[in-house]
Amino acid sequence: MNKYILMLGVAAVSIGSYCAMASNSATMTVTATIAHDVSLTVTKDYNVGTITINPAYTEGAYCVSSDSDYSPCNGVGGIISITGTQWGRFTANVADSCKDNVDVYDCFNATPTSLNFGGITLGNYNFGYVSGNTFEFWYGDIEYDENTVPTSGDYSSEITINYYL
Repeated sequence: MNKYILMLGVAAVSIGSYCAMASNSATMTVTATIAHDVSLTVTKDYNVGTITINPAYTEGAYCVSSDSDYSPCNGVGGIISITGTQWGRFTANVADSCKDNVDVYDCFNATPTSLNFGGITLGNYNFGYVSGNTFEFWYGDIEYDENTVPTSGDYSSEITINYYL
């Protein structure tokens, strides 16, 4: 009987120690930030060029054509020509999935999304993959609204190209 009482005492101390150990715990939160170093650098500014309009027309629109140049769109004739255009270029150390022209938009965006120069709106920005880590940027639409005659002059503005994934 003494052996049973001793064993019961040992069991009680073991259970008591286990219970004491279980009540001495704490939860800790673990955090981490993962940042991508894409080294995004502008290598050539975007120059829309010279936009020549016929002020007799009260509406004009040009769009990017299949040969990566601007040409009239939607049968609207106020813009006579756009000459001297140079797409913007930038480099970015990004995953190969960003280098597919279809998926470039999954990696980059631009702010602001459109610009207004003297009544002419540049909108529908585009990105294109060139080679290596080089990409191009341009606005796909250049237009002005009906009953608007753009103000002649030299204009400039800044945009920010953003990487996100």
